[in-house]
Amino acid sequence: MKTMKQLCLIAFGFVLIGAPAFAEEAAEIVVPYLHIKTALANDSIDGVTDAARSIAAEAAKMTYHWPGNVAVDATQAIATAAQTLVRATDIKTARAAFGPLSDALIQYADEVGLGQLKVAYCPMVQKSWVQEDGAIRNPFYGSAMLSCGTFTR
Repeated sequence: MKTMKQLCLIAFGFVLIGAPAFAEEAAEIVVPYLHIKTALANDSIDGVTDAARSIAAEAAKMTYHWPGNVAVDATQAIATAAQTLVRATDIKTARAAFGPLSDALIQYADEVGLGQLKVAYCPMVQKSWVQEDGAIRNPFYGSAMLSCGTFTR
């Protein structure tokens, strides 16, 4: 019979083996997400539909089959939110749909991490988003309040 210490070491080994897959799969979601964030911050919806469609497809393919794993719930929420964003036909609707997508991505990041990306928060809309370090680029207000917000983590 295996001791608890041996079982913990075996489980830790599986987590380490799976870690690169997390990072690779996360990149397949993060790259198009950042495109959407940038487009909205620039008061545009150019490429948003295609990026959201890509996110939805990648999130649906993610393979976290551990019962009770938060990442499973988060990837399902990412896929659902991205599908809503696919249907957005104007910037106001796209920005409204971007909020739930950001929430789901942040939940996912809390579980598996997203490297050097930061979480920013806009007190005016009371919503968060993920972006690269550097100047705040608010996707919810774009040029009207581009620098509104602060990094929360």
